[in-house]
Amino acid sequence: MRRSVRGYSRWPNSVTVNGAIAVPISVTEEAVEVLRRSLELGRVDPSAGGVRLRAARGLGGGVDVQVELADGPLEGETTVEASDIRLFVDPGVTEAIPNAVVAVEPQHEMIVIRPAD
Repeated sequence: MRRSVRGYSRWPNSVTVNGAIAVPISVTEEAVEVLRRSLELGRVDPSAGGVRLRAARGLGGGVDVQVELADGPLEGETTVEASDIRLFVDPGVTEAIPNAVVAVEPQHEMIVIRPAD
């Protein structure tokens, strides 16, 4: 199920694998609120489901990140906890945008994934 979701400040998160930081990612407080509401509206069980960040090849040759509601992680995805929201991060996302920030684009109130400042 693919959906655009919409809601800034910083909330650092990362997951560790064998003691090393594997997926540094930040999620703003506003993004957490928007994602939480989206999961509720999408009737996704928060104990197992979350939000998928998936890399996709863009038409211009770059990488676009798609934000989707998900019932659980897919093989190869890393789970990142941000407050009470679970993100299932495709490895292509962190390759394309190291130290990514999940935030809200204020003009259109959509979730965006961008490099950290």
